[in-house]
Order: sequence, then structure tokens, then C-alpha cells
Amino acid sequence: MYRIVLADDEWLELDTLAKYIPWREMGFEVVGTAKNGREALSLVKELLPDILITDVKMPLMDGVELARLARELMPRLKIVFQSGYDDFKYVKSALQVEACGYLLKPLNRNELHSLMAKVKAKCVEEMRSKQSSLALLAQYMKHALSDYSQQREKAAEIARLGMELMPSYTSKYSCMLLTIDEYPLLSKYQMNGPAIIEEINRELEQLAAEESMLAISLNEHTYFIIGIKDPLDLLLQWPTKMKAQSRWVTLCLYPQQTALEDAAEVYRELQLHRNRHVYLYGPGHVIVADTLPALQARPGIVEPPVPESLYSFINQGKLQEAEQWVDDYIAYQSIQSDWSPEFIIQGCMGLIDELYLTHILPHANIRQQMEDKAKMFNRLSAIESVPQIAMTIRQFTTMLGDALSRLQTGKHTVLIAQVKALIEREYARPLTIEYLSEQVYLSPNYLRAIFKDHTGLTVLEYITQVRMEHAAGMLRSSAYRVHEISGRVGYESASHFCTIFLKKMGLTPNQYRNQQLGR
Repeated sequence: MYRIVLADDEWLELDTLAKYIPWREMGFEVVGTAKNGREALSLVKELLPDILITDVKMPLMDGVELARLARELMPRLKIVFQSGYDDFKYVKSALQVEACGYLLKPLNRNELHSLMAKVKAKCVEEMRSKQSSLALLAQYMKHALSDYSQQREKAAEIARLGMELMPSYTSKYSCMLLTIDEYPLLSKYQMNGPAIIEEINRELEQLAAEESMLAISLNEHTYFIIGIKDPLDLLLQWPTKMKAQSRWVTLCLYPQQTALEDAAEVYRELQLHRNRHVYLYGPGHVIVADTLPALQARPGIVEPPVPESLYSFINQGKLQEAEQWVDDYIAYQSIQSDWSPEFIIQGCMGLIDELYLTHILPHANIRQQMEDKAKMFNRLSAIESVPQIAMTIRQFTTMLGDALSRLQTGKHTVLIAQVKALIEREYARPLTIEYLSEQVYLSPNYLRAIFKDHTGLTVLEYITQVRMEHAAGMLRSSAYRVHEISGRVGYESASHFCTIFLKKMGLTPNQYRNQQLGR
């Protein structure tokens, strides 16, 4: 749809023209109406229409003056005059401002349709020409941004094309740098990464067209964007409109409008601000390029954390402590890095290499659960920000800790089964924790800990439970006296046995026997 602004001081004529003409059927859309020339000129500046249809005689500013000023702002704007005065003076004025046509009031619909068909044909022709000129401007700008000599050589042509395609009454433009952050990581290692990139590019092209801005693609993930809107308006509007996967997109805005001839210097400054923000804070930001962020040491970190501490935390399953160690380590490394993620990544690769050697390679089942080291290194090398590096290493240590925990749990299950079988065989003996731990080659304290973790009972509680079960069986099925059963289940004192039996079963041994035998 081609966009139209209507201007007429007679409200009935304006209302009829806006509401009762089938504009959409003809391929047009009325985006604004004005009741005088000054109001219409403001709408032209704000809405950037393709066509202006204006009455010749209006208060405050007539249609001819409006057309002249509007064409200065937008050289490609199509002007159509309408008037009730069919004389040579107005026709001559229309010709002087290169109007596309002249309509007499009251409007004849056939004449209107015929004229607008010609206007539309001109719009189509100029759109093709504009697309070609935009491509040429983008090519010149792309070369200028990468080669300062190109900017000097093409400065006049860049300025001319900019004014023709995006007319600005100040000859200055708003500039933005838009990047798809963590692009190598996103494109190769992030699930649905290519689809996310495609969605961002599609939305960016649509937004740039809607806002009449030129988005210059410098590579697969970097765009330099220029337009005539005020920088503050762009800062308020673009983040809300750019919704697709915004957590991967950083928009860095230059705070003042600038001449296109100075775009290369602006681009380099925007790059510096963007790179530092993404390096420190990760992907997805809206930045005004005014104050550069500084590297700051985290309070309390005066020397690098000791790697042995990380290995110990992982071995003991202290994964929260391991994650905190990773954060402290990378915070310290970032201060030494001179804004280079490669320095931090090299240090992290050393840690990972040691963990593979000591914790992963010796265990086949852990190797199957962990990412291949080469692939891990490749993924790590693709990262450009400190937070993303930290998150990747935290995920790695957590995964390794979980795998080790499952391995240890499996070993403990076998050991606990051995201890239970030993108790079942020798419950009649005076069993001690020292004796049991010796049989399975563990320390007493370690056996106490893993036995309680796996069974919910202490070793002594489990021994007592086994003895009481066997005692109850003897009371139900044998003629042994109570003191004889006491000895057979490992108690030298019959009274002590009776006390424990009462506590566990709720009955004395004799009461239990009588109840079971129906006496």
C-alpha cells in the first residue's frame, strides 16, 4: 500500500475524501489528514508518506507553499492538487512544484481513479529506482565503514543519496549498530540456532522498512542502521518492536544525529561500546554509546582460586560450591584478560583438560555421559562474553558432579548390600561398627555415613531390627525360652533383650508369644 496524507480546510470535503473513497481497492492507504498547510507539513515530516493530496487555498499555509516545503523534505513525494478554481494561475503553480496532477472540486470519481492510477504507476517506477539507489548507498556505506579512504572518496555521493532517499532537513541522521550476539555459538551449538537467526533477520528487515531506515548488512550478524528519526525515539521504540529472540540481539545507539560522511568514525565507536558491553554482560542489550563500561574486580577476590578446590568440590558432590568457584575464577581471569575472551577460555580449557584426565577418562560410564572434549573446546572457543563462558563451565562441572555422584551411588549400593548380608549371617555375634567396616574395607565413619544415607537407619538400628525380626520368628515357631532366644539373637542379658523387644514391638516377648499362639 502506498501512503497518502490529505490536506483540506473544508472539513466536509476532507471527511468525504478520507472515508468515502475506496483507497485500499486502488492500492493506497490514508495515514493522516490535516486542515491547514502547517499541520499537513508536520504530518509529512512525521509519517513520511508517498503521496500528498492537498487543496490549493488553505489558511496559515496554502497548498503551493506546502508542496514546495514538502518536496524539499522529500524529493520523491508525489503531489496532487485539488481546487474549485479552474484557472491557469493554479495550474501553473502546480507545474512549478512538479505536481503529478490537478483535480477540480467537486471531485469526479472517474477522474480521481484515472489520476491515481497514473500516480501509482509513478510510485512503482520510483520504488524500483529507490531500491536500486538504496542498494548503491548501502554498497558505498559498507565500503566506507571498512575503509576510511573509501569514505573520503564517496563522501559527496553518500551525502547526496542519503538526502534523496532519506531526506533530513538537518542533513544529519541517527545511527545504530545491531548485532546478533554469540553468533558462532548460536549458529553451530545452540538448539534451533539457525532458525533463531533467520527470525531475527526477517524481523529486522521488516522493521527497517516500516521505519524508513536503511539496514546495511556488514556480515551475517552485524548491521549498521541509519535513519532520520530522533535517537531518543529510536531508543524508546525499537526494543519494544524488536521482539523476536531479543535476548540474542544488542542494539547500540549513537546519542547524537550525525552526517553520513562521519559514519565510519561513528561505526567504530559503536563497535567499541557494543563489544565491551557484550563481553562484560553477555548477549542482549540496548545501549547508548556515551560511557564505556570499565573492568572491575569482584570484592574479596585478590588472587586466583586454587584449582584443587574445584576438583575437591566436584569429588564431594558440593556442586553449589563448585559453581561459586567457577564464578570467582572467571571474575578474576576477566580482570587479567584485557577485554579478550580468548585469555579466559585458555584458562578454562586447562581446567577441563585436567578434569577429563582425572575424572572422566578413567570411567567409561562417565565418558558416555559427558560431551567429547574436542567438541567442548570448539564450543567454548565460539563464545565472546564472560557470562556465557561462566555458564558453560558451570554446566560442565554440574554435569560431571552428577555423573560422579551416580557412579559413587552405584558403588555404595553394592557395599551396603554386602554389609546387610554380613549382618544377616552374623547377627547372633556381638557385632561392632569397627568389625563391619573392616570386612568391607571402609573407615567406620564413612560406613556410618553411607549406610544412613542409603537405608535411613544407623548400623546399630539395622542390626537391632534384624535381631528383633529373628527373635519374633523364634517366639512364634519354637519352644525356646526367652533367655535362650536372647542369646541366639546376640544379647547376653535377657532383661536387656526384653527391654529392647518391648520398645520395638510394643509387647514383652511372652506377651507377643501368647498373642501369636492364641493363648
